[in-house]
Amino acid sequence: MNACSPSLLFFSCRSVNTPYTRPITCSDSLQTNELMEELVAILIVDDSPDERLLLHHILKNAGYRDLHTVSSAGNAFSQLDLDHAGVNGIKADVILMDIKMPDMDGVEACRRIKAVDTFAETPIIIVTARNQKDWLQAAFDAGATDYIKKPVEQVELLARVKLAFKMKQETDVRKSWEHELTKTIIDLDRALHDIASLQQLIPVCPSCKKSRPSQMSETALNEYVQGHPNTKFRDLVCAGCARH
Repeated sequence: MNACSPSLLFFSCRSVNTPYTRPITCSDSLQTNELMEELVAILIVDDSPDERLLLHHILKNAGYRDLHTVSSAGNAFSQLDLDHAGVNGIKADVILMDIKMPDMDGVEACRRIKAVDTFAETPIIIVTARNQKDWLQAAFDAGATDYIKKPVEQVELLARVKLAFKMKQETDVRKSWEHELTKTIIDLDRALHDIASLQQLIPVCPSCKKSRPSQMSETALNEYVQGHPNTKFRDLVCAGCARH
């Protein structure tokens, strides 16, 4: 690939335990924006040393501090740990990718990244000098979110990165909420099932609606208790255990 059409792929990444934001007030909104940029780590993948240097310079001057560069899509896959579903790889927030790359075009790279569940929701912005609709359509079909044309304008580049990162934040919040909601529903279903099971153990007269404990199956009740070791029951030491 010549210097006029370098391959470009950079990932905004973060530590799993790093919070995205802090409470914002009118007096510190500018500081909050700067903090957001410092939290974003960006991996630049480009076969052109000059292009990598240029992108590094633009991003560093914009406040991004955690910058990484590699020279090929294959090295990017290694950084992401694509072979192991991203378990030990960079947690990418944003990807910017040039369509034309020496070993693999950006469309195929995009498709491979999106095929991994860890990065299925990661925004990918295509950076390209081409304006053919078929290439762009192929990129979008492969999972790309947006695109930007070369030569890259600093203002547009930074705006796209910030917008893509915001999209990733919103997606992460939504997925977290969905996860908590699903967990709550499962817990409620389990509780309702336990209550229904316990109700079936208590004999009740259908006429007077009074319970008949003497008719309760001791075996079934013991099975229920033993099957729910984490449930808090009323403590009552039996005579056999008291002798020990």
